[in-house]
Amino acid sequence: MKRLIITGPRQAQFEDVQQPECPPDGLVLRARKTAVSTGTEIRVYRAKPVDEAGKFLHERIPFVLPAENGYSMLGEVLEAGPETNGSFVPGDRVFAPAPHSEFAAIPASLAVRIPDSITDEQAVFLSILEVGHIAVRRGSPEPGANLAVVGAGVIGLSALAFARAFGQRTAMLEMSPARRAIATAMGAELAADPRDEESVDLVIGLFEGQGADVVVEAASVWPAIETGMQVAATDARIVVAARHTDQPAFNPVGHPHLGKKLTLLTSYGYPLEGSRWDRQRSIALTLRLLESAAIDLTPMITHRFTAEEIPEVYRRLDEGDDTMVGVVIDWN
Repeated sequence: MKRLIITGPRQAQFEDVQQPECPPDGLVLRARKTAVSTGTEIRVYRAKPVDEAGKFLHERIPFVLPAENGYSMLGEVLEAGPETNGSFVPGDRVFAPAPHSEFAAIPASLAVRIPDSITDEQAVFLSILEVGHIAVRRGSPEPGANLAVVGAGVIGLSALAFARAFGQRTAMLEMSPARRAIATAMGAELAADPRDEESVDLVIGLFEGQGADVVVEAASVWPAIETGMQVAATDARIVVAARHTDQPAFNPVGHPHLGKKLTLLTSYGYPLEGSRWDRQRSIALTLRLLESAAIDLTPMITHRFTAEEIPEVYRRLDEGDDTMVGVVIDWN
């Protein structure tokens, strides 16, 4: 089978390996679609660690190359292990947090059966959607709250989609005109360029002159956090959903931020199993929102490629092609 690997900085290629065996408690999937996480995957493509010491490729995964890349697969069950007890059968259509590969072996506990009413192209973004979902919940917006998102990549647009589905008023701050247009198509009441002098006033004006109660920062750069703090209301919460490898060039506890009594939160992963919005319950709600079309990712899906074109996708994203947002890879 073919799988994509990163062998060094800006070096992506396919290698032929044996098709994986089925774990007793797991599944073997054949990929139908995979989705590109345009932030995380490009960081790995650039061979940038998450820590200053260069020890970790991801939160708890050592920095070792070559490495697989990606975490979003919509596939078909080929084989189910005996310990799955019939919970999945060959032919089932499932989502799995698996990399770009022709086949994948996963624990059955990570597989999510996809309802027939949800298309492959919407379902393949499930993990990416959930990052945005978790970030919005981390901010604990009250009913009717004002929510601003900084950064209209796939994570920021996912957060926007959930805020809209939850009935929040929303604003998007994004430098790319193409991505601002997508945010507007997905329901943002305002989409402004943070480089424009009036952008902060526009967001605050939209929110009754008070600012955003919750800000989700999904742009992966410290200036985006500063922008979020500028548009935030007093006592607001700033939720950082993006991985940062840069350093701040402003004082986050200086004037005027300190006087706003802001709370800066990071967002990563689900709460403990058994919590009200643990992985199982959170994903179940996301599927219901997709089924009912309360969340529709159609405006976000901008490009479709074959598996062989993934290295070219990475090259374009690395060079700053901001028209590429929701990228779907077809393995058929």
